[in-house]
Amino acid sequence: MRTRAIVARMKRLSFRLLPIQIGVIATFLLIPLWYRLPFTIPLLPDLYASRFLLILPLAWTILAWLIVGLPNVRRFAASRWRLTWGIALLCLAVWALLSQSWAFVRFFHPEIAQSAGFQFVIVACFAVAAASSGTPPRAVVAALIIGLMWNSALVIAQAANNGALGLTTLGEFPYNLSVEGASIIRAGSETLVRPYGLLPHPNIVAGILLIGCLAAASWVLAARRWQRYVGSVILAIGVFALLLTFSRAAWGGFALGLGVIALMSLRRLRQFWGAIAVAAILMLIAVTVFYAQYRPFIVARTGEGQESVELRSISDRIVFTDFALRSIGERLLVGVGAGNFPWRASAYLQSTFYDLRGDNVHHVLLSVWAELGTVGLVLMIVAIISASAAAFRQVRAETFEGQPYRLALLAIFVALFAVGWLDHYPYTLIQGQVAWWGCIAIALGVTVKRESQNLIAHDKIED
Repeated sequence: MRTRAIVARMKRLSFRLLPIQIGVIATFLLIPLWYRLPFTIPLLPDLYASRFLLILPLAWTILAWLIVGLPNVRRFAASRWRLTWGIALLCLAVWALLSQSWAFVRFFHPEIAQSAGFQFVIVACFAVAAASSGTPPRAVVAALIIGLMWNSALVIAQAANNGALGLTTLGEFPYNLSVEGASIIRAGSETLVRPYGLLPHPNIVAGILLIGCLAAASWVLAARRWQRYVGSVILAIGVFALLLTFSRAAWGGFALGLGVIALMSLRRLRQFWGAIAVAAILMLIAVTVFYAQYRPFIVARTGEGQESVELRSISDRIVFTDFALRSIGERLLVGVGAGNFPWRASAYLQSTFYDLRGDNVHHVLLSVWAELGTVGLVLMIVAIISASAAAFRQVRAETFEGQPYRLALLAIFVALFAVGWLDHYPYTLIQGQVAWWGCIAIALGVTVKRESQNLIAHDKIED
């Protein structure tokens, strides 16, 4: 009788969780889009961040979680690491929102800090709701793989065309060799335009391909045979597309994430050596084809050459790193306010001869420290450490069949943190924030099905 009651209760809970889980999956499906709405969503402030299409599923998820009564809050708080992560992330979001009161350009452009703070609040609330939603990691991984497939096709087509394909109705930016400011690579007399996908910069689409490739790597370790070999093919195509972005940070992040998956799946590697061998051979072919076709640009991009474009890229990052350290020294405790560092950098540039515009420092922790001060930096570090620990525990406790999916999401979090040492989008852009905190939220999130099975098994033992 008790077993029947448990089953009935879990069915009711699953029904309540369904709207939240739909919002979570829709969010991961829309991460690769920059598309902005022509209107402000009702009940939301009219800010830059509130016009993204991605806001719709984020708001839906949070609202659904609130309406059904904050389900699984007790399960969420049962883990000290998970609870610490949730509190640290929410406190960081509130601190970012409060920073508008002391932001550097609060009098001339108060909307800058307001938008950045609002963005962080809605992402943090989404992450906590997603972690409590019981969304199956396999479903999130499938959504990321869908994004990988169409983004790979788009990036490969853009690279072949050496420019945009004219998909402006879908949000593609119109870029080519004749467009000023397009991201290019020069190798002698040859010039290559890096692919953008449907995003505003090649490095950002590289991040999307990075998370998709690590998600596809989990399929190579799946229990089902067809999934392993389909995953191997998708992974190889995704790796080729990732290489075409020429994003050094994403290349390194992918290698690190793949290492995390391999290190934590040693027993599984021996059992699925056939699929792993196929995946390795296909990736080697992808790398060989890429190297043979783009060798001069690889040499230029990796710093072995002396191309002015790449030297300028490196020197610009050094300049903004110096500005960030100077800003931190001036406002050590509270920073210049969320989203305000590019404006502070612009002020510094006025007293120099550099032909630059204000920009973010290409380092996540320095960005947080410069904008939100030591308080924000401490909260960020606590959130990163506690999230990693909570996810690691969940991966270890996962079933053999479900472990690869949860592990892939943890590896994505680690990979994006590695990217954050050379780029800023995991912290500054809403797409990067959702990918970073959303993936770890599902990795460390509650597992309703597994807990109900344990209760039923315990009940049968007592009987």
